[in-house]
Amino acid sequence: MIAFEHVGKAYDGRVAVDDVSLSIAEGEFVVVIGPSGSGKSTMLKMVNRLVEHDRGRILFAGDEIRRFKPEALRLRMGYAIQSIGLIPHWTVEQNIAAVPELLGWPRSRVRDRVTELLELLDLAPATYRRRYPHQLSGGQQQRVGVARALAGDPAILLMDEPFGSLDPVTRDALQQEIARIHKASGKTILFVTHDIDEALRLATRIVLLDQGRVVQDGTPREILAYPAADFVSEFVGRGDIGLKLLGLDTVSGLVRRGESAAGDAIPISASLREALSIAIARGVDRLPVADDQGRAVGAIAVADITKPRA
Repeated sequence: MIAFEHVGKAYDGRVAVDDVSLSIAEGEFVVVIGPSGSGKSTMLKMVNRLVEHDRGRILFAGDEIRRFKPEALRLRMGYAIQSIGLIPHWTVEQNIAAVPELLGWPRSRVRDRVTELLELLDLAPATYRRRYPHQLSGGQQQRVGVARALAGDPAILLMDEPFGSLDPVTRDALQQEIARIHKASGKTILFVTHDIDEALRLATRIVLLDQGRVVQDGTPREILAYPAADFVSEFVGRGDIGLKLLGLDTVSGLVRRGESAAGDAIPISASLREALSIAIARGVDRLPVADDQGRAVGAIAVADITKPRA
C-alpha cells in the first residue's frame, strides 16, 4: 500500500527524516511514535505531499507519489489532524460531504454516506446533520473530522495526533471508535502520536522514531518484550513494561468457565491490566466475568493474571 525507500527530508539543513525505509501493507494499523522533533509528523505529511521528500522514494499502490497530482493523491487519502479544521460556516453534513462532492458522487449517495458515517461515529443524523461546528463539543467536532476523512472511502487514512487535545474520557471513547472502525472496515491507517499507551492500544504495528531514524519496527508485544535499544525501553516506560504487556491480552484467555465470584462482573473483553487494577481496588483475589450481553460466563483469578507466561 505505502512504501518508504531510503526517504530523507531536511529543513534549512536540519535533518527531520533520515534514510527511512519501511512498507505498510493493506489493512495494517501502523502507529508512528517518538519524542517531539523525531520526524513523525513530517513522515506522515510526506505521504500525501503536504511536505515534499528530498531523497528516496515514497510509493503508493506501487507508484511513486510524485507521479500523482497532489490534489488527486489527497482525494484518495483521508486526513485527520488534532486541530480538526472544520469549515465553520458549513454544517456538519457539508463538512463531511466535501470530498464525495469533489469526487462527483450523486447527491443521494453523498447523503447516504453522511448518514452512514454519523451513525458509525455515534452522532445521531437527525440531531447533528444540520448543526455547525461551534454547536459541537470538542469530542463531537473530532468525530466529524474523522467522518470527513473517511467520507470518500479512501484507500488509506492518515491521522496526525487526532485526539491529542481531548480530555481523557473523550479520548478513550474515540480510541475505541477508531479501533472499531479499523476492525470493521479493514482500512489501512497510518497514525502519529507521542502517547505510548495510545500506540499500544491501537496499533497492529509500531514504528518508533528518534532523530528522524527508525529505532524499532514491530508489533506492540515485540516493542515491549524485546526492545531494540535502551532508548526504546525508556520511551515505553521501563518501570511498567509488565503492566503494559498485560494490557495487550484480554480476560477471555484466562476466564475460568463456570466458576463464580462475588461483586459486579467485568466484561470478557477487558484487558488483563484492567482486571488486575479492578481486583486490587476491590481488595479481592478473583472477579466475576460476563460476556458482551452481560451474561455470566465464569471468573478470573488474580493468581492466573500474575502467573509467568511464555
